[in-house]
Amino acid sequence: MDYLIKSEGAVLGFCIQKYYIDFLCKKMLCKIDKESGKIVCKKEIFKKEGSARIITADENQIYISDFCTLYILSREDYEIIGKWKIGEDLSSDICGMTVDEKRIYCSIRNGRIITVDKISFDKHEYVISDASMWSLKIFDHYLLCGTVDGQLLLLDRNTMLSEKKLILSKQNIRSLCVNGTTLYAACQDKKLFKIDLPKFEIVELQKNVHKKMFDCVGLYDDMLVTVSYPCSEITLWNMNTLEKRKEIKTPLSLSGNAYIEEDKLYITSRNIYGIGIISLNEF
Repeated sequence: MDYLIKSEGAVLGFCIQKYYIDFLCKKMLCKIDKESGKIVCKKEIFKKEGSARIITADENQIYISDFCTLYILSREDYEIIGKWKIGEDLSSDICGMTVDEKRIYCSIRNGRIITVDKISFDKHEYVISDASMWSLKIFDHYLLCGTVDGQLLLLDRNTMLSEKKLILSKQNIRSLCVNGTTLYAACQDKKLFKIDLPKFEIVELQKNVHKKMFDCVGLYDDMLVTVSYPCSEITLWNMNTLEKRKEIKTPLSLSGNAYIEEDKLYITSRNIYGIGIISLNEF
C-alpha cells in the first residue's frame, strides 16, 4: 500500500471530488490536492476529538455529524454555515447520513429520520422503523435504508413513506452500494446480496463472504469490491454472479472508509495514519 498523505492520527472519513479530497482527522478538517498530496486547506472544527463522526458532501458543501449535532460547511474554504442539534442523547444520536439535491437525511437511533432543507434549513422528522438505520443510499426518487434488524426499506423521498420492504437477515445491513438499478448489500451475518431495485427482488446471494463484518465499497471493471477491516482483507467478486475473483491481504483494523476511483482504491482504517492507495490493476 502507498500513501497519498500521512497524518497525525487515523482518518475518520473522507470525501473525494475532482481535484481534492476532504478528510477528518482528530479535531481537524483538511483538504489535500489529489495529485501532489499537499494540504491546501486546514481548519479546526471541533473542540474535542471523536471517533464516530460521519462526513459526506455535495459539490458545494460538506456535512458532518458529531454525535447529535449536524455541521454544514462551505466546501471551498470550510466556513461553518451552521450547526444544528438533531438529537438529544445516546438514544437519539445520528447513526447514518446521506444527501440529495434538496435535503440532508439523518437517520436517528431507534428508527427515525430527520431531513434538513439545504436552503431554508427547515427540519422535518419521520418515524420510519423500530430499528436504527446505519446505511442510507439515494436511488432514483427513493431513499434506501438498511436497518439493524435486517430489513431493506424503500422510501419515497417526497412523502418519506415506505413503499416496499425486503427482509434480508436478522442482523444489521451495515453497507449498501448502488450501481445503476442494482443494489449490493452487506449484512452483519456475512451474507452479500445482489438486488434488482425496480423489482425489489434478490437475484444473487453469497454466504460467508468474509469471516467477520464487511462493507461494499464499489465497482472496479466488472467486479464488486468488498472490504473486511477486522479480517484485513479486500476481496473482488464477479458483479453479476458474486463469484470470488481475487483477494488482497493488507493490515487493517476494526473499521474504516474506502472509495474507488478508476483503478485506485483510497482506504483509511484505525491503524492507518493517513490515506492509503491500492492500485487494483496490480492484482
